[in-house]
Amino acid sequence: MVKTTRVFSVLLLAAVPFACTTVSTYPPTAGKSISTPNNSPGPEVMAGAIKEASRISGHTGPIVFNLPAGLAANTWSRVQSLLGDGARPMNAGETNAFSVQQLRLDGGLAEVDVVYPERGVYQLMKVKLKGGAIGPWRVDWSYRWVIPAAAPIANGPRVDLAPGELAPKTEIVGEVTPTSAATETATPSAQP
Repeated sequence: MVKTTRVFSVLLLAAVPFACTTVSTYPPTAGKSISTPNNSPGPEVMAGAIKEASRISGHTGPIVFNLPAGLAANTWSRVQSLLGDGARPMNAGETNAFSVQQLRLDGGLAEVDVVYPERGVYQLMKVKLKGGAIGPWRVDWSYRWVIPAAAPIANGPRVDLAPGELAPKTEIVGEVTPTSAATETATPSAQP
């Protein structure tokens, strides 16, 4: 009886870290739960995938990185510190950046899609990591797709407003049509 109880206790303790973890995708896709990776293990998993893409592509020097839009400034800072050695966020118009396109978490498993530069062309790499509350996140495998990908657009960190602070005023120049308003773009009108 004691042996059975001990085995059951060990199995229960091994399952607890995974039972409390939600399955999530960010940026979200239809039918998936929405959970932003601003908290652990999001930054650790994204940094690990960027490091792996950098290693496999043979990149040398500081890493320029990009994360999905909408993540908090502290998430960008955490990823930057985990990448170390002069790593920095991508600036608008910059090339040769490692860009996280999507992150999927499922308990002790994570998959990250990273667009990376190689010989002047961006390509997609899927990096699978394992880890959790008991151990660090480690790369399990990665797969490079030999299909050109679109160059990433610099997202920049989301800066939260302080309580009572007003958002900066946005001015739209030009004529706004129902179509352009729906897509949040406007064409500037010719001015004399």
